[in-house]
Amino acid sequence: MNERPHIVVVGSVMADMTAWLDRVPEAGETLVGRSFLLGFGGKGANQAVMAALMGARVSMVACVGGDSFGSDAIANLSSLGIDTHGVSVLSEAATGVAPIWVDGNGQNRIVIVPGANSLMRTDQVDAALDAAGAADVVICQLEIPLACVRRALERGREQGAVTILNPAPFLDEAGDLLALADWIVPNEIEFDALAHILLGADAVAPGSPAESLPRIVATLGASVLVTHGEHGALLCRPGEDGVQKIPAPSVSVVDSSGAGDAFVGAFARALASGAPPLDAAQAAVRCASLTVGLPGTQASFAQSAARLAPALDES
Repeated sequence: MNERPHIVVVGSVMADMTAWLDRVPEAGETLVGRSFLLGFGGKGANQAVMAALMGARVSMVACVGGDSFGSDAIANLSSLGIDTHGVSVLSEAATGVAPIWVDGNGQNRIVIVPGANSLMRTDQVDAALDAAGAADVVICQLEIPLACVRRALERGREQGAVTILNPAPFLDEAGDLLALADWIVPNEIEFDALAHILLGADAVAPGSPAESLPRIVATLGASVLVTHGEHGALLCRPGEDGVQKIPAPSVSVVDSSGAGDAFVGAFARALASGAPPLDAAQAAVRCASLTVGLPGTQASFAQSAARLAPALDES
């Protein structure tokens, strides 16, 4: 097992604006919410934070605006031991924001306004990766320009790192990036969109990823790990028979925001430490399940990591 594996996350930083309410409003309707939390988010930052809390050495490559949201986000990442030298401050831009509604069942609806995230450049990615040094794992998502995602995955491959792509939010034009990832980690909605592109609309049964997962893996030649909400996760790898189902523990859901990001960060940390893929996926399911019982995105991560990281270090 590597000691303090190095994970590089190339992705987004957002300010999360989360409102809890009994139900979401209809068109033209105003409702009174139960509570509100301004927190740290962005899929890239979330994944970096969970990996760091789980004990990895993490370098973040991102863009923030020249506003208080941006400076606060950098301070938060730094306070967790994450290397932020690859985070660029763009004075002419605003930091990305993510308004989030969480209903009475703990289910979320999220709108992202990328802001500075959309202004990342490939030369920034190159410079940040050069400065960060060799990585064990490189993680990307799709909340930054696709050219930057491509460059990060290509550079990760060149370094011999394990490359992970969380194709969220899913974009049809990102289909050609899939071949650059060793692991593709979508949720079930993103998986359905991916399957429609690769297999055709008539070949996919919505909500049943296990049926089409082996064909997707055979087509891509990459490992695929689908997060499946309360059902846990589905794992399928090239050259292996069938789909491995990883059940999730039964938990009370308060807020599912960020659970998928917690999953990716924990999975990457376990893989980078040398854990077998199935063990890494099981750890990620447990991690994500713990976060949904608490409000907030990154605010819910610390307790989950504190419970799981010691066991991961001993494995």
